[in-house]
Amino acid sequence: MKIILPALGAVIVAAAALLLWPRSGDTHQLLADTARYSFKVAAQPLKPGGNSLDIEITDRTGNPATGDVTVEPAMPQMGHALSPITAASTQPGHFRVDNVDLPMAGQWEITVSLGTDRVVIPLLLN
Repeated sequence: MKIILPALGAVIVAAAALLLWPRSGDTHQLLADTARYSFKVAAQPLKPGGNSLDIEITDRTGNPATGDVTVEPAMPQMGHALSPITAASTQPGHFRVDNVDLPMAGQWEITVSLGTDRVVIPLLLN
């Protein structure tokens, strides 16, 4: 009985980790703030290759932000920096960028800018 309980516990922990671990097709919500804005970035499918980013930006009172939004992917460890991409406005405070090419697995940084406000969102691609 003493051997079965720890083994059963290990199986339960492994099953929970498998069920809760993010999958490459899942949407990942990432949050960051500046003094003026809150940025919410949803990345899908978050895999090497083409990805889409949905960006919601609100001011500190919750009102939709307006202006030009750019996205700059970079992989500092490998010395990769991709050209800035202008996001399309889909509705007030909501922006979208399709086909953000992240060519390899590893740690990426996505800089999202609205005017002079910038946030850096870390993304780990498996």
